[in-house]
Amino acid sequence: MPTSIKTRRSFLLSAAVAGATASTAWRKTFAAPDPDAYFAGAAEREITPPEGMEITHFIRENIGVHDPLYVRALVIRDSSGKQIALVSADALGAGFATCDEIRDRVKEKCGMDEVWFSCSHTHSGRWVLSTPRSDREYTEELQWDDGTHVPLIERPAELAWNTSVHQKIVDVVREATQSLQPAVLRTGRAPVKVGINRRVTRPDGFTHMGWNRQGLIVPWVSTLSAHSKETQQPIFILFEHAAHPVTVPHTSRLVSADFPGAAVAKLRKSLPTDCIAAFGQGCSANINSFPLRTTHEDADAAGIKLGEAALVALDKSNVITGDSIRFHTIPTILPTMPLPSEKLIEAQLIAQKDHPDRIRQLKKITAYRATGQVPPARRLDAHGLMLGKEFCLIGLPYEHFSHTERWIDRAAPFANTMAFTLTNGGRGYIGSDAGLAMGPNGGYEAGCMPNWSAHEVMSPNLGPPAVGSEKIIQSAIAALWS
Repeated sequence: MPTSIKTRRSFLLSAAVAGATASTAWRKTFAAPDPDAYFAGAAEREITPPEGMEITHFIRENIGVHDPLYVRALVIRDSSGKQIALVSADALGAGFATCDEIRDRVKEKCGMDEVWFSCSHTHSGRWVLSTPRSDREYTEELQWDDGTHVPLIERPAELAWNTSVHQKIVDVVREATQSLQPAVLRTGRAPVKVGINRRVTRPDGFTHMGWNRQGLIVPWVSTLSAHSKETQQPIFILFEHAAHPVTVPHTSRLVSADFPGAAVAKLRKSLPTDCIAAFGQGCSANINSFPLRTTHEDADAAGIKLGEAALVALDKSNVITGDSIRFHTIPTILPTMPLPSEKLIEAQLIAQKDHPDRIRQLKKITAYRATGQVPPARRLDAHGLMLGKEFCLIGLPYEHFSHTERWIDRAAPFANTMAFTLTNGGRGYIGSDAGLAMGPNGGYEAGCMPNWSAHEVMSPNLGPPAVGSEKIIQSAIAALWS
């Protein structure tokens, strides 16, 4: 057997979870809080794009479907009537304009007090865009937010699909609300690894993508589940793990939810047919699923492994006490790294003369320097959902390094935590302070000019976040549970 195949199979069987022989504690009776403290409902809708519509990243023609994409809604209401909708989509992402629009519309149409919209980050699906508006200019900032330079109004087929996704989000929350029933909430955790730390620093100091065997990951899956007080059967299970869904090869032209889709399928086969399983993407900015871009079969194997671990977490889960939902948002601004020096800009204007997009970015930086302006800051709203003393879910826009989720787990005064990224907006990466301090050597996720392969170099912010952003984010998160 080739070594690479042995390595893949060994990895997918490692960090073993006894999913196949797991107990079924969730089927047993449990002491339910009285009176009815919580109510729960869930629903799902398919959002698979039609054949011919491009897969977003890497851009390639869609010639069919390996496995369908879904949007799922989990609604929780407390005894006072306060309710929140957690919406999860099999999508690459969605910017602030899109998420603000979705959240406002769902609140209005479905009577929600709070709405979160999160994306799994599958690289074999689509970006969810904002709805075109005649009163809104399609600025460079909005182009970046939507992940496209071509206005959606100029692409009728994609506009129709995107419009249908927005409507299905409303429909699925409404259906979940209509199915609310008295429920017991539980939270659990189990060990599992389907990803690897992808940031490797060479001897010359430059960081590139590879397999950093000593690098930090998030080696667990956490769950939040709701169980009917009447039947004691699970109504929904929300599970979170941190890894880029990039096991499906970029050469495949089949739409896929990657390993999260396979994990959901595994759970649906093991749980009652009306139980909704939904995935939340953790702090995976520096974590790739393993093996990288190989086969759909490898993605399915990783998903089955994750699903089995989620079943173990469900079996070991503990009842959440209390009788109220607490949620809070801390609006936060992250400063951007200082502008490049005038000398560097002059050199790059010559070196990049054959790259019009880079020249435009350099001229914008020159204009900022000429007027003494600092580069634009980033919006970063930190969201928190707290249930009893047992559970806290943190939602963050953008993609964050695994150290953020590990810090939340250490710092939060709750028995169990989850961390969602790609939630309620944000396109791009928020690097760790250590990564940002490396400057141009910070790699794809954290590097700055003249490293043009770094993602944030071309952003409307003109560069990555400033060193010190890590502490700002941690302070905002800690304020959520103060």
